[in-house]
Amino acid sequence: MNTSSTSSAVPQVFAQELALSDIQFDIPESKIAVLKAKAPNKPIVGQLRAVSALELGLGIRDEGYNIFIMGAPGTGRRTVLSSLLKDYKPNTADLQDIGYVYNYRRPSEPIALFFPAGAGKKFQHTVKHTIDSIYKQAVELEKSESFLSAKKKVLAAVDSEENSLLAEFEVKMLEQGFKLLQIKEDANQSIDLVPIIKGKEMPFGELQALVSRKKFSEKALNSLREVYYASLDELSDLFAMLKRKRAESEEKLKQLYLDLLKPIIAAEFEAPRAIVGTYPAETETQQKNNEKIMAFLKKTESDLIARAVSYAVPFKSPRHKKVFFGRYAINLICENTDDTPYVINENQPNFANLFGTVEGHGDDDDGLINGHLHLRGGAVHRALGGFLVLRLKDLLEEEDSWVYLKRVLQSGQITIQMPPAGTHSPALLKPEPIPARFKVIIIGGEYSYEILYQEDPDFYKLFKVCAEFDSVMPLTDENLAAVLSLIETFVKNRHSLPFSDSGYAKLLAYTVELSESRHLISAQFTKIADFVAEANYTAKAAGSDCITDAVIAKTIERRHYLSALPEEKFAEMVQLKEILIDASGTAVGKVNGLAVEERGFHTFGIPVSVTAQASPGTAGIINIEREAGLSGEIYDKAHLIISSLLRQKYALTFPLSISAAICFEQSYGMIDGDSASCAEFFALLSAIGKIPLRQDIAVTGSLNQLGMVQPVGGISEKITGFFDTCTILGLTGTQGVLIPKQNKNNLFLPERVIKAIAEKQFRIWAVGHIDEGIELLSGLETATVTAAVSAALRDFAEKVKEFRK
Repeated sequence: MNTSSTSSAVPQVFAQELALSDIQFDIPESKIAVLKAKAPNKPIVGQLRAVSALELGLGIRDEGYNIFIMGAPGTGRRTVLSSLLKDYKPNTADLQDIGYVYNYRRPSEPIALFFPAGAGKKFQHTVKHTIDSIYKQAVELEKSESFLSAKKKVLAAVDSEENSLLAEFEVKMLEQGFKLLQIKEDANQSIDLVPIIKGKEMPFGELQALVSRKKFSEKALNSLREVYYASLDELSDLFAMLKRKRAESEEKLKQLYLDLLKPIIAAEFEAPRAIVGTYPAETETQQKNNEKIMAFLKKTESDLIARAVSYAVPFKSPRHKKVFFGRYAINLICENTDDTPYVINENQPNFANLFGTVEGHGDDDDGLINGHLHLRGGAVHRALGGFLVLRLKDLLEEEDSWVYLKRVLQSGQITIQMPPAGTHSPALLKPEPIPARFKVIIIGGEYSYEILYQEDPDFYKLFKVCAEFDSVMPLTDENLAAVLSLIETFVKNRHSLPFSDSGYAKLLAYTVELSESRHLISAQFTKIADFVAEANYTAKAAGSDCITDAVIAKTIERRHYLSALPEEKFAEMVQLKEILIDASGTAVGKVNGLAVEERGFHTFGIPVSVTAQASPGTAGIINIEREAGLSGEIYDKAHLIISSLLRQKYALTFPLSISAAICFEQSYGMIDGDSASCAEFFALLSAIGKIPLRQDIAVTGSLNQLGMVQPVGGISEKITGFFDTCTILGLTGTQGVLIPKQNKNNLFLPERVIKAIAEKQFRIWAVGHIDEGIELLSGLETATVTAAVSAALRDFAEKVKEFRK
C-alpha cells in the first residue's frame, strides 16, 4: 500500500534542549552603580507615546481636542498627567469671574454677568455695601427733621382743609334742620344726620311715633326724609373727595421722600459704576460684558427707587429684610483667586457635583423669589479656564452625567439645572447659559477608547486625542535607571528601609518578570510600589537594616504562598491520585498538555491529560469540549486548524475519512485559547498511527496550518506546574516540557526549577515545527511517523469506501 508522497521527503529534525544559560535570568548587582548614575530626576518613566499625545492635547485649545487617557491601572496615568499639569497657569486674559443676578424683566431667567478675573468678589461686595448704605440712609431719611417738617406741613394742610369742608357741611346741615352725629360701634366710627325739631335732636324713629299719634305732620316727615337722603349722598361725595385729597397728600409725601432719596441712591451707585469703568474693553465681547453690568446697575437703581416706600421703615424680621434685598445680591458661580486650582479632579461625578444644581426652597417660596441665589455651581464651573479630570468608570456609573457632559461639550455652553432624572420636581428657573471654556480629561482602562469610539458616533468629535499607556516598556538601561529612580522615590515617600545594590538588582529583575518578557519592563508602577512596602515589612520583621536580594526573594515567596491555596489543593489531588496524570512511561493516544488557572491576582500552571480516539468514519474530528458547551471560540478555531493540518500533511492524495474525538480529561470548566493545539495534534497522531508517546514530557504551544509551533502565554507557570507534579509523582531525570522556541524569552522560573535543571533532573526543549516535537515524543524519525499516520488514514478511507459499497 502506497503512503503519502511526502513521507520519504521529510528530513529528520531535532528538538533543542535549552541550556541552563538560556533558562536563567538576572540583572547583575554590578550594574546598579551604572544605573544610579543614569537615573533621571523626574517622575515620568517611559510612556513616551502617551506623553507625546498628552502634550499634543494640552497644547491645542481648539474645539474637540479633549483628552482620553487609556491604559491599565497602575501604569502611571494620573502621575504623568499630574506632572505635566503641575505648573499649568492659564492666560489671565482668558479667565472670567461669573455671577448670576436677578432678571427684573423675567425673574425665572437669571442673568449671567462676566467680570475680569479676580474682580467679581470686589464688585459683589461693593454692590452689597451700596445697598446697605442706601437702606441705612433711607431709614434715617424717614426720621430726619427736614422730612418730618415737610411731612407735618403737608398733613396739616390736609387736616385743615378736611376740617374746613366738614365745618361748612355741618353749617349747611344745620340750616336744613340736621345735625352731624358721630356714631361709635365697637372699633368702628361713622357719621350720620339727625333731624333738629324745635332745637331738639329727634331721630326718625321718634318722629314716626309722633306721626302715628297725630302729633307731627306726615308730610313734614317725608320732606325731612328727602332732605336726609339727598344730604347723605352729598356727605358720601364729600368723604370721597376727602379720601382723594388724603391720597394726593400721601403721594406728595412719597414724591417728597423720593426727591430726597434719589440723589442719595444715585450717589451710592457711583462706586460700582466707577469699578466697571476700570474693566478692560479691548474686544467687542468685553465691551458687551461691561454694558451688561451697567444695565444691571441701572435696573437695580430704578428698582430701589420704585420700592423705596417698602424699605423706608424697619422690616418685621431679619428674614423679611434678607428676602427683600436678596434680589440685589450677586451669586458668584466662578471666581479666580491666587490660590484657585485650574486642574479639577472630580472623584464623585454625579450630576449635581459636575454641573451644579438649583437648590431646594421653602414651602412659602415658589422658587422664583431671588431664584438666582438658589443656583449652585459644579466642577465644570470650577474648571473654567483649566482642566476637568474624570475617571470613566465613575462617570458611567452616574446616571445622566455622561450624556449631559457630551451635551455641554457639543454646545459649548453650561446651563445649571436640576438633575433630569430622579425624584426632583421640574425646575422653574432657566438660568442664562455660560460658555464652557475648559478641557476635559477622562482616564479609562484598557480598550475603553476603542469601545466608546465604536459605540458612540459623537465620541471622536469630542475626544480627538487618545493617550495610551502601555503596561510594559522596552528593557533599556535608560528605562531601568528610571525605574530604579522611581523605587528610590517610593522608599523616600514611604520612609522605607534603604535598598542594597543586591536588593535593587533582584527587584529590577522582578519588574522584568512581571512583564513576562526578557525584552520588556513592567510599567505597572503601583505593583512595584506595593512590593516595596511588602519588602520593607519583610526586612523589618527579619531585623534587617536594609532590603537585600534575600529579602526580595522572601517577599516574592510570601506573595506566592498567600495566593497559592488553589495550587496546593490541586497538588493534593495529584498526590491522592484523584487527578490522573502519568509522568513516566509511554501511552497511545495520550499526551500531557499544560493549562493555566487564573484567579485574577494569581495564576498557576497545571498539567492536563489530553486524549484522542480515532477510527474509520466521516464524522471528522470531534471536539468534546465544544460538544459539551465548554469551549471558547479560539479553542474551536484551533481544532479546525488541526483538521486542516492533518489533511495537508498526511492525506493529500485521498479523502480524509476519520471519526476522531479529542478530550481534556477531568476538565469541568470553560476552556479557551489555542495553546493546547500541539498537544492535541500529538495525541491525535498517536491514536491514528498507534504510536506510543512519552508521558514524562508535557507539551504546550499553538499550531498554524503550516505545522509551525507558535508562542503561547503563561509559559513559566506551565513549566512550574508540570515540574511540581513530577516532583509529587517522583522525578526520574528524563522529565521535562516541550515549548515553542519563541517562548525562550518569556522564561522566569523559580529557583527550585532552575536547580533541578542544573542537576539534570528536569529539562526544557524548544521547538519551531511540529515535526521536532513528534520525534521527541515518539522517539521515531519524522518519516516513520508520517508513513504510519498516512497508512492508517488511507486504510480508514478504504474501509469507509468499502463499507459504503
